[in-house]
Amino acid sequence: MDNILDIVKLSKSYDGKKMALSDCSFSLQRGKICAIVGESGSGKSTLLRLIAGLERPSQGAIKIQDELVSDDRTFVAPQARHIGFVFQDLALFPHFTVAQNITFGLKKNKKEAVQRWLKLIKMEEYGAAYPNMLSGGQQQRVALVRTLALEPKLLLLDEPFSSLDTGLKTALRHEIRQLVKDLKTSMVFITHDIYDAIDIADEIIFMKDGVLLQHSSIQNLSQNIKNPIVGQMMAELKSNAERILKHV
Repeated sequence: MDNILDIVKLSKSYDGKKMALSDCSFSLQRGKICAIVGESGSGKSTLLRLIAGLERPSQGAIKIQDELVSDDRTFVAPQARHIGFVFQDLALFPHFTVAQNITFGLKKNKKEAVQRWLKLIKMEEYGAAYPNMLSGGQQQRVALVRTLALEPKLLLLDEPFSSLDTGLKTALRHEIRQLVKDLKTSMVFITHDIYDAIDIADEIIFMKDGVLLQHSSIQNLSQNIKNPIVGQMMAELKSNAERILKHV
């Protein structure tokens, strides 16, 4: 099995008492997109930060491309994990142009890289623009390709669509999926919106109160609901969709 990520019995407590993440295990194959869905406090952000190396686990192990990066005796620093992390606030440098943001961290071929990435996100004319001159969707695209330009083994996104309106969100989801697939990159993103997951992910993980409830392929999700909480979430999704369609 060609896995890009292996999580084994991963747990995290910030105070030594309450568990933010409990005994979490799953694997992700190379080239797949996985969505982690849950409400605030479900543990999804903790899981993402543990994968990135921004937190140390209390127990368990993490492997990235078969390399052990975290367990009881091992901890590889974030910058040595070859992971790309796009934060929810995007963290673009406001005093840098789009071109300068994209090439930040690159040591060579910066001019060629800028042209390549701007062309991929259809923003060729925005190289000299500053972040405050861009729309929310354009800023998201720039943050994404700035991370991809560093050629990470695994891409992590923190609530990438939460600040966008519905129309823009749908378009950007499809653009990101196409870009990730074209580049043969693997991606994990967290969201509280199950529509995000169903629209672009290959796999979905449901979390609640620090516990992984279910890990399924999107294709077989409706036939493979084993947890009653997941079943309730899916029923609510179907009900909401039917209510929306009645007004179309």
